Amino acid sequence: MNRYELWFSRVVWVGIVANCLLAMPTLLMPGPIMTFAALPPAIPLLWPSFAALLLLLLSAFYIPAALRPLHYLPIAWLAVLARLAGVIFFCIFNRAYIQLGLFDMAFFLPEVALLTLAVREKRRYPEQATLFISFHRAHTGLLAVALLMLTFISLLTYELFFRETPPPYFATAEEHFLYGSIGTEGTDGVPYWIWLVLPRIFADKLPAAGGYSSLGIVTQEGRDLPVGFSKQRVGIDRVGINCAFCHTATYRKNAADKPAVVAAGPSNTTSPQDYLRFLFACADDPRFNGDTIMAEIERNYQLSLLDKITYRFALIPFTKATLQQQERAINQYGWMHDLPRWGNGRIDPFNPVKYRVLNQPIDGSIGNSDMMPVWNLAAHQGYAFHWDGLNTTLQEVLISSAIGDGTPVKWIDRDWKKADSDSSLKRIRDYMLHAKPPPFPFPINQELAAKGETLFNQQCAMCHATGGAHTGQVDPVDDPMLNTDRHRIDMWTQAAATAYNAYATGHSWKFSHFAKQEGYVNVSLEGLWLRGPYLHNGSVPTISDLLKAPAERPRVFYRGYNVLDPNQLGFVSAGDDAARNGFRFDTQVSGNSNQGHLWGTALNADQKRALLEYLKTM
Repeated sequence: MNRYELWFSRVVWVGIVANCLLAMPTLLMPGPIMTFAALPPAIPLLWPSFAALLLLLLSAFYIPAALRPLHYLPIAWLAVLARLAGVIFFCIFNRAYIQLGLFDMAFFLPEVALLTLAVREKRRYPEQATLFISFHRAHTGLLAVALLMLTFISLLTYELFFRETPPPYFATAEEHFLYGSIGTEGTDGVPYWIWLVLPRIFADKLPAAGGYSSLGIVTQEGRDLPVGFSKQRVGIDRVGINCAFCHTATYRKNAADKPAVVAAGPSNTTSPQDYLRFLFACADDPRFNGDTIMAEIERNYQLSLLDKITYRFALIPFTKATLQQQERAINQYGWMHDLPRWGNGRIDPFNPVKYRVLNQPIDGSIGNSDMMPVWNLAAHQGYAFHWDGLNTTLQEVLISSAIGDGTPVKWIDRDWKKADSDSSLKRIRDYMLHAKPPPFPFPINQELAAKGETLFNQQCAMCHATGGAHTGQVDPVDDPMLNTDRHRIDMWTQAAATAYNAYATGHSWKFSHFAKQEGYVNVSLEGLWLRGPYLHNGSVPTISDLLKAPAERPRVFYRGYNVLDPNQLGFVSAGDDAARNGFRFDTQVSGNSNQGHLWGTALNADQKRALLEYLKTM
């Protein structure tokens, strides 16, 4: 070797060792390594593990170039160009991971200089140059074949796993809200045909017959997906969730009716935690394998030969491994195992964000909360959002909610630059600004409601009328009249707020309004009749019960049964049908307390009846 060739060899060897030191721990412990390196979290964590495996394989490819660079000159140049590709990819197209681009640049610059000098030095000696040229000619054809194969494999991999096609465009704003994509398919999405057949193979893991509907998930006739689910082709068709998963209500006037679907209302039947648990239980079952799943898919649809191979040998094992990792990793969903269940119509919306997105320490906090409506937001200018008012900016709330659902930052960057009519998130925003709740579907005693209106204006309007002096503002939880369960407040920490404000630094939609509060928001009451159970944690089944002293409120009831109780103002929450179709809610469980909110409890029976009648008109 000449001196430049020798130093090139040494730099490549150092690069191989550095790759292994980076890749080996990432392969085994992707989450902690991403956190240690201050890299944005990847969801699922199987992707950084997979990238680490590819880096190890690529490092093995560098070895001939490290042993005899000029003898294996094409491989040496490919090793240099691979570093250049890393620099371009991470420093230009994925700047959130710029540390990795700088890592590759540290080797690319000396390698390209040393290899260029080594080639020039070799050509200074005729006898050596002849040997070099003959080698180069002899291997040109082989190199061309190798490059063609590499190009074909790369294009095929991109086509099968990464190429995005535009999701379906829905003509109406409501359809888009219910079924439009928010970009979750490529990260947390489940391959469509696997998702479709899971309830058929694993019906024993569902609470009742009916497939995904048995989990309270809303369906509409004539649709291939339930409400709150979207489909997009990312290599193959994948199913993700969208905003409507948590923000679509249903109701029935009586048990014989078909459910009416109300977009932008609170999802009073859906059980997100049970949906996750169903997927995890499927992945843990030995029947989750290529033979069983492919046999069920082929009963419904004839896949192409290439798709059959992809599903059997890649997508099915990959989906199984991803779901198992999400279930068991403590910073994914493993933290849920020892905490109280959410139940139908409830979710812990921010602990997943704390752990999965913001890399906050697992603290055992309980954030279980009732679903909220997202209608009429144009009238909520200046209001605080979420139960504890942790943000006051609709744009930040919308984008952060998408991130919590699994939308990647890169997708938001692209979507938010589009015109309002083309941007998925902006169409959702505009729909929520103007969507209105439906009117109460039973007759209202207008004379009695007029008396109730007077009471409301005297005792409630300041905090709960749209435009009220305190409406949309945070009321301290230690106010003796409020003094309700504080688990939801304690769950959101100052450290989490600070981390979220720093999360999108450098992006056009950077966050800056996340804050830690010590109370709950005085919410406006549009569509109150459709928002039961009540209080921030959904611990009081009806408004009639909320107007009772806390000691007189039901200790145990059932939530998730969508038949209305027009007299008590809420949903039917007791009896055999409610027990069979709902979730048993025990107010003695941590995070479920029904204490507090004493306003209205001192009214007499006639006043309460009048107030209830007026509240039906909102």
